[in-house]
Amino acid sequence: MRDEALPRFANDAFYRAFRDRDQAAMARLWSLRQPLLCAHPGARPLYERAAVLESWANILGSPNCPRLEYRIERVLHCGELVLITCYEWSRAQPDGMLLATNGFMLEAGEYRMTIHQAGPVRALVLSGDTGGGERVH
Repeated sequence: MRDEALPRFANDAFYRAFRDRDQAAMARLWSLRQPLLCAHPGARPLYERAAVLESWANILGSPNCPRLEYRIERVLHCGELVLITCYEWSRAQPDGMLLATNGFMLEAGEYRMTIHQAGPVRALVLSGDTGGGERVH
């Protein structure tokens, strides 16, 4: 069995940076060396680090930035890439649930984000068995 603690820690750091609207912490999470993909709901995909960080600066700097909660659904080890699927939601908009996939790769001994993609999912998914997910925040 693979150790999931470090990728989970990186995933938690992502949501902590989001919650705290910490642009510097968000920037530190994203890989400096690996190809990137960031696809926010309803937006075009971003591949360049500068564009990814600018998008997060715009989101985190907005007074309308949502206060997200999340629950890890599953951690998948795909060679050097670790994918973590999460449900995201805001108590202010309980019908606006998203399913996110966050990808991490080891870089200089730390897991760094290489992928973030989120899109809408029906809220009732959480009411049933979702395959062993756990609520974190």
